[in-house]
Amino acid sequence: MKFCGTICIATGLFALILFSGCDTALRQNESTEKVGTDSIALLTRQIMEDSSRADLFADRARAYLKNGNIDPALRDLNQAITIQPENPSYYLILSDIYLVLGRTDNSLTSLKKSIKLNPEQVPPYLKLAEVYLILNNPEGANSAADQAIRIDRNHAESYYIKGISLLQAGDTANSILNLQISVRLDSVNFMSFMQLAAISIARADTLSIHYLKQALRLRPQDERALFFLGMMYQERGKFKEALENFRLVTQYYPKNKRAFYYAGYICLVELTDFQAALQEFQHAVDLDSTYVEAVYNLGRTHEALEEYQSARKYYRQSLELLPNYPLAVQGLNRLDDNGLGL
Repeated sequence: MKFCGTICIATGLFALILFSGCDTALRQNESTEKVGTDSIALLTRQIMEDSSRADLFADRARAYLKNGNIDPALRDLNQAITIQPENPSYYLILSDIYLVLGRTDNSLTSLKKSIKLNPEQVPPYLKLAEVYLILNNPEGANSAADQAIRIDRNHAESYYIKGISLLQAGDTANSILNLQISVRLDSVNFMSFMQLAAISIARADTLSIHYLKQALRLRPQDERALFFLGMMYQERGKFKEALENFRLVTQYYPKNKRAFYYAGYICLVELTDFQAALQEFQHAVDLDSTYVEAVYNLGRTHEALEEYQSARKYYRQSLELLPNYPLAVQGLNRLDDNGLGL
């Protein structure tokens, strides 16, 4: 039983997702030692014993930055630079601090200083490219990525950033090429797989499922990858697989109202499992009482179950949320024309 009045999947949902290159820095940080409060206390004691060591101030600045304590991080970093002004790594930390503060000009200046001190290191060029991306300057980002590639042609993150900059510039074909190089060089490059999936989704390319599966191989519980894989399966008529993915999303992320909604849509329209549809739509409404599409589809499901008074209730509720909502108007008219639920 198909319902022509049920809301179809919005194609706009598959609009291109631009995943920021800042994930690069996050991945790098994940591999470094986690610095907690105890470590800050230890560093403080060491600084009290020997305040001439720039590396201790820099380490404490990193710790403060990680914990969101920006002012002491900036003070410590400035002290480290005062002691050892020719250390290029300190200007990388300084650029991160300025970026958190929203001072992008200072962040760029710090990165250029780091490059000037040591022009043959990849990280400052990648960070420079990321800041240019934030500033919507794809040409600057692309140039910085090219410099990183010049230094190391086997550095996967450089091709990822270049791919993002080309995408931001509107050169999708060359963006795909560079992202594919990135995943060939680093088969665990989650963000490259996700960006390739996003481009494939926007282009209605069947490779989207392949890329999403590769991403999930790396992060099996990633919310975005699971959700969009569910959408891709739904688009291709693989409804059981789609429902499985949406339910994994709601299992891991029980506040994802859209996953509940689309699970309900499949149960209602494709599998005609009306009781399951009621449960899924109700979960979505419980999370967001203004979710008009879910409220409407509660009415549509009750109508399918021949529970016409309940159907009227939810159609009216839909109209309270969105006056003149066409599907709710049609639903009430349909019930009125047949004298149902009066």
